[in-house]
Formats: sequence, C-alpha cells, structure tokens
Amino acid sequence: MQVTNLRVEITGLGINDYRDNDGQLEFRALDANGRAYPDQRGTWRRLTPNDIALHMRFKTVLGKWVEDRVAQWQTD
Repeated sequence: MQVTNLRVEITGLGINDYRDNDGQLEFRALDANGRAYPDQRGTWRRLTPNDIALHMRFKTVLGKWVEDRVAQWQTD
C-alpha cells in the first residue's frame, strides 16, 4: 500500500489534509496545530469524483497536485 499526503495550511483557519491512499483520494481537517479534530471533521473521508473534478476545474492546490500525480502515474 502506498500513501502520499498533501497538507494545505490556510492561515488562521487550520489545515486541509489530503492523501492518496492506494488510488483513493481522502480528506480530513486539522486544527491550526496540525491535530485532527476530535469530531467528524478529523476523520478521513473519501473524495467523490465530483469533489475532485471541482478542484481541478478551479485549479486549486489539490487540483494541481492531482494533475501532477496523474502525470507521474503515466510515466511510471
């Protein structure tokens, strides 16, 4: 199993933590100190294809990361 992470810190708002978990893109929210919230926000959840498409459409940091991962898979 291969896991790759991306953390996007939003100053004053906390951290969005993403991971590619064997081809499944997952997300959880962390507090400003990098700790998972004790409620549902801190639990890993799988992003839907629509979630991913939206990030790619708006060229977010996550969207660019996904594009880079796909390009890497194509050269492997």
